Amino acid sequence: MENIKIGIIGCGKQAPKHISGLRKVPGVELVIADINPQLAQQMAEKEKVQWIPKVEEIFGDSEILGVDICTPTNTHIELIQRALKAGKDFFCEKPLCEEVSEARSIQELLAGTGRIGMVGYVYRFAPAFELGYKLFEDVPLSGESMVLGRVISAFFRLGGRGGHQLWKHQKETGGGAINEMLVHMLDLAIWYFGPVKSAQLVATELLRPKRPIQGKEVAVDAEDFAVARLKMTSGVEVWCQADLITPAFTQFIEVQGEYGTFMASIQQEMPSFIFCTRDVLGYPAGRTTINFGYHNLFEAQMAEFVRSVRFRIQPIRCIIEDSVLLLEALGIITKGKA
Repeated sequence: MENIKIGIIGCGKQAPKHISGLRKVPGVELVIADINPQLAQQMAEKEKVQWIPKVEEIFGDSEILGVDICTPTNTHIELIQRALKAGKDFFCEKPLCEEVSEARSIQELLAGTGRIGMVGYVYRFAPAFELGYKLFEDVPLSGESMVLGRVISAFFRLGGRGGHQLWKHQKETGGGAINEMLVHMLDLAIWYFGPVKSAQLVATELLRPKRPIQGKEVAVDAEDFAVARLKMTSGVEVWCQADLITPAFTQFIEVQGEYGTFMASIQQEMPSFIFCTRDVLGYPAGRTTINFGYHNLFEAQMAEFVRSVRFRIQPIRCIIEDSVLLLEALGIITKGKA
């Protein structure tokens, strides 16, 4: 199998996760770069990968087939444009960009080129959530699940403590609980139940205006708590809550249908199950526990990107069209318009 060379841009918190995931894929050669060459060198020495002193060299290297973008949100659009101009496929950390107009422009740039574009909504690779997608795949068209019947409501929750990088807590660099956390749960909601019809931002708060970040107490201005209420085109009512104030990482989804409940989490200590009020499609009445064990989501995510690049197959999830829908939803939530 011929090696594939991937260039990673950005050497912050996400980069080691991507490096680890890509290393698990046979035949992948890595090179990293950062706007700060010292960071790239330090990470290269720690992770034992190649590095180059200038980001521009990633785009100029004809052997690099794919670019993996792990930089702040406000830099994504320019780096994606440069990757596509250089004839390279790209993977980009979420969110794709800041505005839906930018997402649509990327969609237009990709159209007809045969290039691969993916966005890092890693929760789509969790086996429990993949099961949820299968349970609800008919809902966007009919509002009905074959197992749970009409879906009445859903709650999506994601909380973490934050504090890793200052830019993740500043408005001007696209930080905050909405862009960092809420988008993951919003992406799952759209994946399950289709586009957002209407929405309101029920709460958005800055509860910790001063935070310890990298050993220093600093002032921040991006929201660290958010709650959104959504009405999907399928008729499902969805609540999404996300924050950067939860000391013990917490994540789960809970869906209520006419004939049962689906609850799932990436946390093994959290309860994941399907509860049915009747025997249906192999699920007995009562509670069926879900336990897929531990899965490295970044390995699955990066393997799909490499497979798409190697075999020139468009990915089936985390595509640009998904991010357009998500940013349209964010526009409804935060600005009252798409």
